[in-house]
Amino acid sequence: MACTVGIAPTARAQVQWGLGRWQGEGTFFLDWENQDDKRAQTKYETILFQERLGLRNLGAFLIDPRFLTLDLGGSFGLSQEDNLAANQAPLRVGDGTLYDYAFDGLFLSDQPYVLSAFANRSQNRLTQGFGGESNTSFESRGGVLEFREGSFLENYGIFNFSSLLDVHQEFLNEDSSVFGSPFKRDESRNIVRYHTHKGGETSDVDLRYEFNDVSDPLNPTDVFNSHTVRALHSIDFGPTLNRRLDSVAYYFVRTGSGPGTFLSVDEGLHIDHQSNLATDCRYSFSQSDSEGAGVTTTNGGNLGVVHQPYRQLTTTLYIDGAVQSFPTGDRDIYGGQGGVAYRRSLPWHGQLFVDTSVGYHIDDNNFTSSEINVVDEPHTAPPVFGAGAGFTLNNSFVVNESIVMVDVRGGSRLPTELDVDYVLSQEGSLTKIIPLPGSPVIRPNDPLEVSYTYNIDPSIKYATTTWNIRTGADFDWVAAWYEHALSDQSRLAGEASPQFLINQNIDRLKLDLRQQWNNLRALGSVAYEIVNSTVVDSRTWRFAQSLMYQPRPELIAQISGDEYLTHYPSESRTANSYLVRSTLDWFVPPGITISAFAGYRVFQETDVASDEIVESGIRAHWTYQNLDISPSFTWTDYRGRLDDFRGELRIVRHLF
Repeated sequence: MACTVGIAPTARAQVQWGLGRWQGEGTFFLDWENQDDKRAQTKYETILFQERLGLRNLGAFLIDPRFLTLDLGGSFGLSQEDNLAANQAPLRVGDGTLYDYAFDGLFLSDQPYVLSAFANRSQNRLTQGFGGESNTSFESRGGVLEFREGSFLENYGIFNFSSLLDVHQEFLNEDSSVFGSPFKRDESRNIVRYHTHKGGETSDVDLRYEFNDVSDPLNPTDVFNSHTVRALHSIDFGPTLNRRLDSVAYYFVRTGSGPGTFLSVDEGLHIDHQSNLATDCRYSFSQSDSEGAGVTTTNGGNLGVVHQPYRQLTTTLYIDGAVQSFPTGDRDIYGGQGGVAYRRSLPWHGQLFVDTSVGYHIDDNNFTSSEINVVDEPHTAPPVFGAGAGFTLNNSFVVNESIVMVDVRGGSRLPTELDVDYVLSQEGSLTKIIPLPGSPVIRPNDPLEVSYTYNIDPSIKYATTTWNIRTGADFDWVAAWYEHALSDQSRLAGEASPQFLINQNIDRLKLDLRQQWNNLRALGSVAYEIVNSTVVDSRTWRFAQSLMYQPRPELIAQISGDEYLTHYPSESRTANSYLVRSTLDWFVPPGITISAFAGYRVFQETDVASDEIVESGIRAHWTYQNLDISPSFTWTDYRGRLDDFRGELRIVRHLF
């Protein structure tokens, strides 16, 4: 629907305005859930109803669409939850109202100077797995001023210049719980972002700045101010533009919780001397100052040469060094590495490859303490929780009691708790963090930051010699390769504790098979790894299989499996994991999509309780005229812990 109305209060003035295209929709959502929590000996069975009515107008304008264009919208809804369980367990979401709104305004859209303003709010009340619930509301409001290319600056010879200023506020309120563990936050955030870019025929300059003022009275670790500056300059030069210089400067400062600063400067020069000869030279400087870890400074550099004397042969040579200064002493690291890579074509579309490298590095430690603090080491939560999925910390000999982890999704710093959000597992000298499926804070793929203390030998000079060779052949239907990796550490000066000098010998062998017959595609692989180390020995088998069948373009069936079998001979310990998953996708031309899946995961380790998960489900989507219908049903069985049955139905009626 669109209309244009003219108002003429005088003969000399006329104001025009118009409404854009109307959109309206009604949404019905049903969520039924039945859970049996065997550990807490509680059962939940609830049914949640939600109804929303939304109205939007897209493309309204004042005076002229090029002067001011508006998008306006809002919705209102009701949420009701009924308890179906015989034990009358307390409701998780309860009854309430839901309302959203959205406003977007764009001024001077066809000019080099564009101003946009926005304000929006969204709210959700949902049940979650493990007897949990999630009530969230998010609001943001602010404006963006954009300075595009083609401005008046071109009259003064300044071309390819753009700039953007973003100022806005965000408010996030969350009240959730999983397995009876509550999590709440009432976060407000003031944000200023600035970005400018200047391009040229052979160079580019880019500058970014961001200010964050975060406050959350419910989480003391989530109260801070931060400033971030990043400047980049790159230029191509030389007689044939065969040289490139890249310069990057980065500065970050945070006050409040987790205060600290970080400064880095990186300079890199690449030169193509000939078509088959190139060099790279790089210098880097970084300095961090954080609470608990103090000031750490690193100066590093490296020089590399890549030479390809023949089409099939590539040689590399690198030398590098770094000087690190810590509050308790300093460390010098220097050395080099050389490599040769050979490729040769074989009959039947095959290729032979041989890659080998040799390295030698010296580490010289001069510390007054055997402990080093690490602050905010970045990691990422696994995409799927359970069955031993996690990540290992970057350093060995970690003091596990010192570990502090925060979830930094969305720029927040949300605290996590051992045995509630994650557990620890020791793998030789390395520490593994395993997020728990019932964590009220950590979500799959969340960015995480971990602070901890690890032990070193404070006064030792040692050398690390590495040698690696990898060779194999790759054909259309089969590939096989073998790799041998050797790392040997030896004392040059000082008194070494045996645990800090690690010698390691690794042999890996892998075979891949792949084939396609008309509508059937099959993949399979087997790998075996032998690790002999002064820390821990292991023997690992890995098997992977995948089969896809597509009898018609609209029908796809797949099944895949992965098996890891690890044995630690010196510890008489085994760790095995199995994963099987199958999917079936059917796309029906009239607008119907049906997807079914089933999966099985298990993790078994000596002296550790097994973790076993079985899941299956089916989802569908049907678009018929002005209706979108999306039903789904899932079942998840966390063996010995929890059974979860869930059914959802979402119906959207587009009114106009």
